[in-house]
Amino acid sequence: MKNGKRTLVSYKDVQLAYLLEGVSAVERQWQTGNVSKATIRRAVKRLQESDEDVAEFERWVAANIGPIGRGRSSPQPGETRSYKVQQLQNGGGPFLRLPIDSLGVKKEDIVRVQFDKDQIVVTR
Repeated sequence: MKNGKRTLVSYKDVQLAYLLEGVSAVERQWQTGNVSKATIRRAVKRLQESDEDVAEFERWVAANIGPIGRGRSSPQPGETRSYKVQQLQNGGGPFLRLPIDSLGVKKEDIVRVQFDKDQIVVTR
């Protein structure tokens, strides 16, 4: 640090560091304090959009920085969470917005939903 000023790192710098040297280069940048969480998350997101293999990078980010994206992290098997019931202003019944990626499903997969008296069971 010259003159007490911090040198900020852009998401493109993080991308290049990862592509050239791997996660260790990103970790070094992170440890210097010159790169923000948002910058690292943006670098991962942009690499994902360009179809790069970023699985190792994603694991490092999840372990050291936190979940990528908005909101809470995905629930793990066996974990219990509470969700607020929602309802649209223009009518319709109450509903829940549930994350189901912990089931290992993706868009357009089909899940089975069983409605019992006091519970709803979602399975692959």
